[in-house]
Amino acid sequence: MFQSNEKKPLPIDFDTKEGTYLPTRENQKYLSRVVGTRVRQFVHPYFDRWANVPEEQKARATGYVYEFFDVNPRRYSKADYKLIVDGIEDTAARRYRQNKADVNAYIRDKGTSVPYRGLTTDVWEKCIERSSSKKFKRDRREWPSVIETFKVNHQRNGEWVNERAAQDYKKMVEEREEQTQQASSSSVAVNGHDVVLKVLGERRGPSAHSWTGSEGHFPLLLVIYEITGPTQYQSIY
Repeated sequence: MFQSNEKKPLPIDFDTKEGTYLPTRENQKYLSRVVGTRVRQFVHPYFDRWANVPEEQKARATGYVYEFFDVNPRRYSKADYKLIVDGIEDTAARRYRQNKADVNAYIRDKGTSVPYRGLTTDVWEKCIERSSSKKFKRDRREWPSVIETFKVNHQRNGEWVNERAAQDYKKMVEEREEQTQQASSSSVAVNGHDVVLKVLGERRGPSAHSWTGSEGHFPLLLVIYEITGPTQYQSIY
């Protein structure tokens, strides 16, 4: 798209009228994709959280957005523009968490003998070092998989809150098993977030100026899981 537009920034708008601050117009679907690609390229996936990522790496991940898209501050008020920038930063943070989760799942399922795709030797070694740390292992014990978190929060006294929740969980387990079989002969680890997203689809999240998907949506379960931890999440039905 960038090439076909004669290397000029692609037009894009943000919904300030309704206060969602989500990207709009025909190129909205590319924003999250561009941010995700830059995060994988320039942000090392061994920091505990996005807040700990060096500013230089953050800038390389998000700065290209303002070259690739026509995010012109003169078209918005200062307050609106700040929320737009915050939204882009939120997108990068979630993309970072997703990439880090993919690397962690790869280490867990495939081991450390072959580096995760795209990582240099020194970055890979730091990822391995983090995965063997006491804090990482403690976090892994304390946080169940997102699929099992769904089960815990949609049962009361061992009974499902409704039939839809039971059927969705069954679909998640079946999808996970199918992906596990497919992944057994490849270097791509099964990702529980992807399984849940495929079964539940995309839903509105609680933050008015946050997005991850091409349509400005993201799975509510995953957002609550990442923000508050699994034990505080309530049923989505």
